[in-house]
Amino acid sequence: MGESAKSEEEIREYLLGRVSDEAALEGIEELLFTDEEFCSRVALAEDGLINDYVLGRLDERDADSFRTTLAGDPERCLKLELTQAIRAKALALNTKAAKVTKAAKAAEAAEEKPSFFARLGTLLRQPAYAGALALLLVAAAVSVIYFNRTGRPDELAELRAVYQKERPTEARISDFGYAPLPQLRGAAPEQAEKNRLRLIQNRLIEAALKTPDARTHHALGAFHLTQREYADAIREFESALKLDGKSAKIHNDLGTAYYELAMASGGEKRYENLAHALEEFTAATELDGNLLEALFNKSLAHEQLGQPREAKQSWTLYLQKDPSSPWADEARRHLSRIADEQTRFKQDGQVLQDFLDAYRNRDDATAQKIHNETKGLLKGAAAPLQLSRRFLEARRRGDEAEAQESLDALAYLGRFERERHSEFFFLSWPTSTRTSARTRSSGC
Repeated sequence: MGESAKSEEEIREYLLGRVSDEAALEGIEELLFTDEEFCSRVALAEDGLINDYVLGRLDERDADSFRTTLAGDPERCLKLELTQAIRAKALALNTKAAKVTKAAKAAEAAEEKPSFFARLGTLLRQPAYAGALALLLVAAAVSVIYFNRTGRPDELAELRAVYQKERPTEARISDFGYAPLPQLRGAAPEQAEKNRLRLIQNRLIEAALKTPDARTHHALGAFHLTQREYADAIREFESALKLDGKSAKIHNDLGTAYYELAMASGGEKRYENLAHALEEFTAATELDGNLLEALFNKSLAHEQLGQPREAKQSWTLYLQKDPSSPWADEARRHLSRIADEQTRFKQDGQVLQDFLDAYRNRDDATAQKIHNETKGLLKGAAAPLQLSRRFLEARRRGDEAEAQESLDALAYLGRFERERHSEFFFLSWPTSTRTSARTRSSGC
C-alpha cells in the first residue's frame, strides 16, 4: 500500500488528464489494475469531481480540463449525464416546493405526518443532501455498468473508433469498418492515443480476467492484433475457439493474425503462416458463407500464396456479395493486378515465340535484339531462361526434337555472347546439359 497511498491531489490531476509524466501515469494505471482499495479511492474522487462540475464548483482551468477528458471517456460522459439529470430533478422539486405557502405546509404538518416523498423533497432542497444523493445514484449506476460488462465491452467499440481513419492490418478484422491502409506502416501513435489505447487494454484484460469466456478472449485478441502483437493475438483467439469453436468471426480473426504474421516473416515461416491463415479463413467461410471479412481475407491469402486462379475466383465471389463498398474497390484493384500479371506471362510466351521464329529463319539481327532486350531480366521474359524451361519441359514429355531445338538455340546465344562479350556461360551450359542428357539416356 506504500505506493498506492497517493495524495488526493495526484488522483485529481490524473482524473483531469494532467499527468504528463509517463512513469507516473503508468504507476497510477498499474495501481488501478492491481489495488482494489486504490480503485475505490479513484472512483470516489471521480464521483466528487463530476458532482463539483455539475454544481459549478470547479474553477475555469479545472472545468476546461474536465471537459477535455470527456472526449475519450464514454463512461464518464454517462456519469455526467446522470448527475445532471438528477440535479435538474432536484431543482425542479425545489422550485415546485417553493410555491407551497407556509400556511399550507403548516396545515399539512398539523393534519398528518409528512410522507416519505415529502421528506425526500425537503432533503433535496438542501444542496448538500442533493449532492450526496447524486453521488449515491451515480455510484449505483456505475456499479450496474461495471458488473454488467460482457466480453464485447464498449472498449472494443472504442478500439474500432481509434482506427476509423487508417486500419491497422491489411487483412480484415471482424466488425471493423472500412479504413484505408496507412501511408507509412508502423508510425508511432500520438501520446493522447497511446493513453487511450492503454486504458482500453487495461479494461479488456480486466474483463477477460473477470469473465474468461469466448467473447472476452476474442476482444482482447482483437486489441493485440491491432497493436501487431501477433503471438498474443493468436493465443487469445485460440483460447476463444476452445470455448466457441463454431464462431466464424473468431476463425477469421485468428486467420488475420496468421496472415499479418506471415507478412512480417520471411522464408518458410511466411508460407507456413499463410497456410495457417488460409485454413482459418476457409473454416470461417464454411461456417458463414456471407461473412465478408473472411471472403476478402481468403482472397488475399490465395494471392499471397501465388495461386492466381484461386485468387481470381475468390475475389469474383466476394464482389458478387459486396459490389459497392470501399472494400469492393480494393477487391477490384486486386483482380486488376492479377489480370496484369497474367497478361505479362502471356507476353513472356510471345517473346519466346518471336525469338524462335527469328532463330529458325536465321534472322540473327532480330534474334539478338530480342536477347539483348530481355537478358537483364532474372526471371520472366529472358530468352535463355525461357529456353531452359522449354528444354526441361520437353525432356519431361519425351519430345526430343523440341528439347534439341532448345539446346541448339541456347548454344546459338552462347556463341553470340562469346563473340560480343567474351561470355562463356551460355555456350558451356548446353554442352554440359547434352552430356548429362546422354548419361541419363545410357542408363549410367
